[in-house]
Amino acid sequence: MTNRESIYAEALAQKREAAERNRLEAEKRKAAVYAENPRLSDIDSALAELGSHIAVTAISGNKTGLEILRRQIEELSAEKDMILSAVPLGPVYDCPLCLDSGYVGGKHCECVKTLVRQIARRRLSQEMPLDECRFDNFDLNYYANREIDGINPRKKMTAVLKFCREYALTFDPAKSKSLLFVGGVGLGKTHLTLSIVSELADKGYDIVYGSAYNLLSTVEREHFSSEKGDSYESMINCDLLVIDDLGTEFVSPFTQSVLYNLINSRMLTRKPTIINTNLSFGEIEKKYTPRVASRLMGDYDAHKFFGSDIRQIKCMER
Repeated sequence: MTNRESIYAEALAQKREAAERNRLEAEKRKAAVYAENPRLSDIDSALAELGSHIAVTAISGNKTGLEILRRQIEELSAEKDMILSAVPLGPVYDCPLCLDSGYVGGKHCECVKTLVRQIARRRLSQEMPLDECRFDNFDLNYYANREIDGINPRKKMTAVLKFCREYALTFDPAKSKSLLFVGGVGLGKTHLTLSIVSELADKGYDIVYGSAYNLLSTVEREHFSSEKGDSYESMINCDLLVIDDLGTEFVSPFTQSVLYNLINSRMLTRKPTIINTNLSFGEIEKKYTPRVASRLMGDYDAHKFFGSDIRQIKCMER
C-alpha cells in the first residue's frame, strides 16, 4: 500500500543524496586539479594573506596602499581563473532548476514530482503486476462473440474496456465517479482495474490499492495492537482507493464498520473508489449489511463483467 507522505520523503531523500554525491565529486575534482597545479595553492594562500592586509589598510586610510593590494588581488585572481579555465570546478547538479534542493519558489520542483511518480509506480509494482495488466493487452478474443442467454459477452466487455480507458484518460480525483466491478472469477475485473491504476500512477496520482483482506486486516492490526501506522488515513485521503476481491476477507463487526466508513467518508468528500467483487448485489447485502449494499448500489457506477473464466481457458490452452 502506497503512502503519499512517505513517497515524497523518499524522493527528497534521493535529492539530498544526489546533492551530497555531487558535492563530493566536486571536491574530488578540485583536489585532483590542485594536485596537478601546485601554483593554485600558492595563489589561494597569497589571496588569503592579502585579504587580511586589505582590511587593515582600509582602516588606516592608506589609499595608495589599498590600491596596490587590490591590483595584486586582481592579478592573482586573473591568474587563477586562467589556470582553471581549462578545468572548471563549478558545482554540477542533477537538476539545474532547483540545484538539487528539491524546491523552486517554495514548491516541489518538477524533478521531485518525477521521482514521486517513479517511486509510486515501483511500490505499486511490488504489490501488483502493473506491467502485465494494461489496456493494450486486454484480449477481447477470450470473450464469446455470440448470444448467450440474450447477451453477447464480447460486445459487453468491449463497452466496459472503452469505459475504463475513458475513465483513466479523464480521471479527476474531485469529480470522477466511484466504480463497482461485479462478476464471476477470471473475467478481467482485476486486469482492467490495474490498467486504470497503471495509467494514473504514471500521472502521479496518489493511489492506495490492495485486496479487501490485506487492506482491512492492516487497519484491524494497527487498531488493536501497538503497531503504529496511518493506513486508514491513507485510504480515506488518497486520490483513488482500490479495493480488490471484496468478499474474500474475513468479515467481522469491526471490518464491516471500517468498510462502511471508508465507503461513506470517501463518498461524502467526493473521492473516487474502485471496488471489485465476485459477489452479487444480494450477497453483498447479506454479507455486509444493507447500509453497505445501499451505498454501493446507490452511489457507485456499477459494471457487470460477462464471459467464462479466462484463467481456466488459458490453462486449457497451455
